[in-house]
Amino acid sequence: MSEKNFDIFLEFNYSKLNLAAFSKINGKLEYYKVVDYSSFFHSNDELNFEKIHKLAEENIIEIEKSIGEFVRDVYLIIETPENMSIKFSVKKNYDGKKISKDDATYLIQDAKQQILKSNIDYKIVHIIVEKYILNNIDYKFLPTDKKSDNFSIDINFICFPKDLISSFEKLFFKQQISINRFICSNYLKKLDFFNNDNKICVHAKNVIDGKNKQEVAIIQKNRKKTGFFEKLFHLFK
Repeated sequence: MSEKNFDIFLEFNYSKLNLAAFSKINGKLEYYKVVDYSSFFHSNDELNFEKIHKLAEENIIEIEKSIGEFVRDVYLIIETPENMSIKFSVKKNYDGKKISKDDATYLIQDAKQQILKSNIDYKIVHIIVEKYILNNIDYKFLPTDKKSDNFSIDINFICFPKDLISSFEKLFFKQQISINRFICSNYLKKLDFFNNDNKICVHAKNVIDGKNKQEVAIIQKNRKKTGFFEKLFHLFK
């Protein structure tokens, strides 16, 4: 299989399909297109997948012609009223010990499992650490050199319904395309670096590249070289 030269981003929002191709060599935006499809919705403001299948297929072919390679995977940005944000706090007593990255990782992983157990019809697409609290003092980033009796983390889990994810996976499976990551459009628009003048696919790439230092990277299970414990704090260095 030949090496990919481009990362492909697609956004399905309430009125348009945004498509973008970024060079893997220099990260520059090499292709961009906006397609209106306001008539492709059901009465409940959800996408009609039968209608958008042909639209997606036609535009993927156009991207392939433009960049000179087949699209085999994409980053998918979704705007939907079905996204759910769950605020969650986890804490543990440490009896004056220094807090390590592994301690924080354990608590976040534990919170993640509790969220998944309580919301079996949803899948987590973003994990954002909002703050760390040591001895009742708030920190934006983890202070690993401090001792603490009480340590807690406030986390925001952004989730999509599993049936929505499945519908998109089936849509692209028909074109032999896999989805690298699902990205919440509403989440992107709330980020400090979001600018309405810029294309939303650019902001999505910034998130994938780790520009939001408080977001935990979600790693696919088949990636063995970098586990959850390592990757979690890769973005915080």
